[in-house]
Amino acid sequence: MSSPPRTLDWRWWAWLLGAAILLRTIVVLGLLGGMPMVSDAHDYFDFAVKLAAGDIGGAFYWPVGESALLAVPFAVLGPSVMVARLATIAMSAASIVLTTLLGRELGGPRVARVAGWMAAAYAPNVLLCGQTYSQHLAALCLVALAYFGLRALSRPGIAPFCAAGLALGIGCLTRPSMVSVIPVLLMAWVLTARARRPSFARLCLGGAAAAVVTLACVAPVLLHDADAGVGYVLSTNNERNFFLGNNPYTHDYATAHLGQRSLDQLAPEPRAYLESFYERADSRSAMRRAAIAYACDHPFRTAWRTFNRSLAFWGFDYLASREIQKWFGWSALTTLPLLAVEAGTYCAIAALAVVALFVMCDAGRLPVRAWLVCLALSYEIPYALAFSGGTYHFPVVPLIIPLAALAVVELRRPGVELRLRAGAGRAGALALCVFAAVEAQYAYYTVVMSG
Repeated sequence: MSSPPRTLDWRWWAWLLGAAILLRTIVVLGLLGGMPMVSDAHDYFDFAVKLAAGDIGGAFYWPVGESALLAVPFAVLGPSVMVARLATIAMSAASIVLTTLLGRELGGPRVARVAGWMAAAYAPNVLLCGQTYSQHLAALCLVALAYFGLRALSRPGIAPFCAAGLALGIGCLTRPSMVSVIPVLLMAWVLTARARRPSFARLCLGGAAAAVVTLACVAPVLLHDADAGVGYVLSTNNERNFFLGNNPYTHDYATAHLGQRSLDQLAPEPRAYLESFYERADSRSAMRRAAIAYACDHPFRTAWRTFNRSLAFWGFDYLASREIQKWFGWSALTTLPLLAVEAGTYCAIAALAVVALFVMCDAGRLPVRAWLVCLALSYEIPYALAFSGGTYHFPVVPLIIPLAALAVVELRRPGVELRLRAGAGRAGALALCVFAAVEAQYAYYTVVMSG
């Protein structure tokens, strides 16, 4: 058998992107073509239609990034579900490109090729392309920030800094939780500046350029919301999210339960409690104060919830399967194969990433691995403080796919058995057992709380 090409030439890119787009087109426009926008995706879609028509409205309840991006093709081609789905497929394809390039930064062309095909076939990404949730844009922004941030610190030029700043700005407009990655960016900048003192002036100039681009993205939204009387915020739903995850009726493990159910689906007591805050004129500040007071009065329970939230964040994906099941009216048994594909794809990639981190300690570029892990963990922090669930890890998957690809490449190298016998295998086995326990716990509560 001939060896694969050592570089990523245009033919390889054509095969990768052609296959990825074809797969998403078949699933989204073919198999799921009759499915309407549902849940949050419906709200983002409707808001995008209003923005395309010039109706900005008052203060932004939802983060505006997803709807603002959709409004661009809507204004040109007209608002339709087809246009929205094509735009989402384009976001997904762009994420695949950047995930592949991250793989190259981590382990060279071989890792890049495996990462590219993993990203192209990643089932949760494919199945969710038909819905205008903010996951795809958030994932694109986070992987762009990871890639261009890495290039900005390792190569000369202002352009990568500006690209990283643009990714951060749009990412914050899409998911304000992305603000939590800023400390990682600052720490990476400080460490690089200390290691490369002759480049200090370039790093300062680049960092300033990135900050200016980021502020240029978020400033119009901050000013708009301030003019609307709600303060300098990116959206007004953050206090409610924090409140839903920190009150007497929040489930200690399934902390997203109150946020995933409408009021008429809740028991009378928690429903009345939530409505007592929603109906207040100062509801946002009242919810924030109540959540902080509850966390301070119940520190051990809050710590336990925070720990559980940090675990649930890494639970398997099932959002697409659940929505497809609801739309087609399938039974649980009928949905099981689809769920197995959606959840199983994530579990396989996450397990391989665990192997790369705990077994392949001598493979790949250590600074790149640390960069990817720190970005992923910092992105998780807001969800550990508010409420969490498996769907919220969607944007960090493009960061762990290169790690999974690294594991695949390294496990195929000659002599890998000898390296595992040297002791790294025990650490990897323990880490995999912990991961399996996290998924089993998540599956248990998913079933228990499904009623």
